[in-house]
Amino acid sequence: MESQIKRYREYRRTMDEAPDALQRFLAPFMERLTEKSLSNAVELMNEAERAELDRLLGVVDDGGRHGVPACAGSVQERPFRA
Repeated sequence: MESQIKRYREYRRTMDEAPDALQRFLAPFMERLTEKSLSNAVELMNEAERAELDRLLGVVDDGGRHGVPACAGSVQERPFRA
Protein backbone atom coordinates (compact mmCIF):
# COMPACT_ATOMS: atom_id res chain seq x y z
CA MET A 1 0.00 0.00 0.00
CA GLU A 2 2.84 2.40 0.81
CA SER A 3 4.34 1.98 -2.66
CA GLN A 4 0.97 2.85 -4.21
CA ILE A 5 0.79 6.03 -2.16
CA LYS A 6 4.33 6.92 -3.20
CA ARG A 7 3.49 6.37 -6.89
CA TYR A 8 0.33 8.44 -6.57
CA ARG A 9 2.21 11.32 -4.92
CA GLU A 10 4.78 11.26 -7.73
CA TYR A 11 1.96 11.22 -10.29
CA ARG A 12 0.28 14.23 -8.61
CA ARG A 13 3.58 16.12 -8.45
CA THR A 14 4.14 15.48 -12.15
CA MET A 15 0.60 16.64 -12.96
CA ASP A 16 0.93 19.77 -10.82
CA GLU A 17 4.28 20.74 -12.34
CA ALA A 18 3.43 19.90 -15.96
CA PRO A 19 2.13 23.31 -17.09
CA ASP A 20 5.22 25.10 -15.77
CA ALA A 21 7.53 22.41 -17.16
CA LEU A 22 5.91 22.85 -20.58
CA GLN A 23 6.43 26.62 -20.46
CA ARG A 24 10.09 26.20 -19.41
CA PHE A 25 10.63 23.69 -22.21
CA LEU A 26 9.10 25.98 -24.86
CA ALA A 27 10.76 29.22 -23.70
CA PRO A 28 14.07 28.81 -25.63
CA PHE A 29 12.19 28.06 -28.85
CA MET A 30 9.78 30.97 -28.40
CA GLU A 31 12.68 33.37 -27.81
CA ARG A 32 13.95 32.55 -31.31
CA LEU A 33 10.62 33.31 -33.02
CA THR A 34 9.09 36.59 -34.17
CA GLU A 35 5.66 34.95 -34.58
CA LYS A 36 5.22 32.92 -31.41
CA SER A 37 3.09 29.84 -31.96
CA LEU A 38 3.44 26.21 -31.05
CA SER A 39 3.52 25.12 -34.68
CA ASN A 40 6.42 27.52 -35.39
CA ALA A 41 8.27 26.28 -32.32
CA VAL A 42 7.81 22.66 -33.41
CA GLU A 43 9.51 23.46 -36.71
CA LEU A 44 12.66 24.40 -34.77
CA MET A 45 12.72 21.14 -32.79
CA ASN A 46 14.63 17.97 -33.52
CA GLU A 47 13.04 14.53 -33.12
CA ALA A 48 14.00 14.15 -29.44
CA GLU A 49 12.66 17.62 -28.60
CA ARG A 50 9.37 16.85 -30.36
CA ALA A 51 9.10 13.62 -28.38
CA GLU A 52 9.59 15.57 -25.13
CA LEU A 53 6.98 18.10 -26.26
CA ASP A 54 4.52 15.29 -26.97
CA ARG A 55 5.19 13.81 -23.54
CA LEU A 56 4.64 17.15 -21.79
CA LEU A 57 1.49 17.87 -23.78
CA GLY A 58 0.19 14.43 -22.90
CA VAL A 59 0.72 15.09 -19.20
CA VAL A 60 -0.91 18.53 -19.41
CA ASP A 61 -3.82 17.14 -21.45
CA ASP A 62 -4.37 14.36 -18.89
CA GLY A 63 -6.13 17.03 -16.85
CA GLY A 64 -9.02 15.52 -14.95
CA ARG A 65 -8.38 11.88 -15.84
CA HIS A 66 -6.60 11.09 -12.58
CA GLY A 67 -5.05 7.67 -12.58
CA VAL A 68 -5.31 7.24 -16.34
CA PRO A 69 -1.98 7.25 -18.21
CA ALA A 70 -1.45 10.28 -20.42
CA CYS A 71 -1.75 9.72 -24.15
CA ALA A 72 0.21 11.96 -26.48
CA GLY A 73 -2.21 13.36 -29.01
CA SER A 74 -1.70 15.58 -31.98
CA VAL A 75 0.01 18.90 -31.49
CA GLN A 76 -2.53 21.71 -31.45
CA GLU A 77 -2.12 25.49 -31.41
CA ARG A 78 -1.89 26.78 -27.86
CA PRO A 79 -1.11 30.28 -26.63
CA PHE A 80 2.31 30.77 -25.13
CA ARG A 81 2.66 32.56 -21.79
CA ALA A 82 5.85 34.59 -21.73
